[in-house]
Amino acid sequence: MLSEKTKIHVLIMAAGASRRLGQPKQLLEYKGETLIRKISNEAIKANVGEITVVTGHDHEKIGKEISDLEVNIFYNKEWEEGLGASIRNGLKHVLETNPHTNAILLSMVDQPFVNTSHLKKLTAAYDPARPMIIASAYSSTFGVPILIDSFYFEELKKLKGDEGGKKIFANYIKNIVEIPFIAGKIDIDEKEDLEKLE
Repeated sequence: MLSEKTKIHVLIMAAGASRRLGQPKQLLEYKGETLIRKISNEAIKANVGEITVVTGHDHEKIGKEISDLEVNIFYNKEWEEGLGASIRNGLKHVLETNPHTNAILLSMVDQPFVNTSHLKKLTAAYDPARPMIIASAYSSTFGVPILIDSFYFEELKKLKGDEGGKKIFANYIKNIVEIPFIAGKIDIDEKEDLEKLE
């Protein structure tokens, strides 16, 4: 399965404006830690590969919040276009700096229960000899965090607007391995979501 030569790059999406929330969700605190700092630390502890945080709205504040951590920060100038642009440009940046990347582990900033253990489970299921998609399974579907083999990179580079990769992956159902992650259904979109958790 995985060897020392396998290169997985963690790509954390943190570019959105959180319009429904009215303030940057990246900087919301949960149990004494901002969401962007929490997911960054979980990825660092998982030790599965280099980490790039894709920023956009409030780039300077978010960058400052994690400036002391071992992560790369990439500013997506086209962040207003939506999630598709952040994935597209973030991936292009990763491949410019790490052209031999075998897979990316894509994670969002607004799932407070993503932890080191789950990130490790996703990577442990990956076989770089196959065009695999290792997805988190919750709410009768699959989603992020999701590990995506390089076989799909060219299609991800074509993403536009606010679309994620789900439309692409629907064409490759046989290549998807699902890892149960019930807490993945919980994300932060509005203030009430955070208040319920607390």
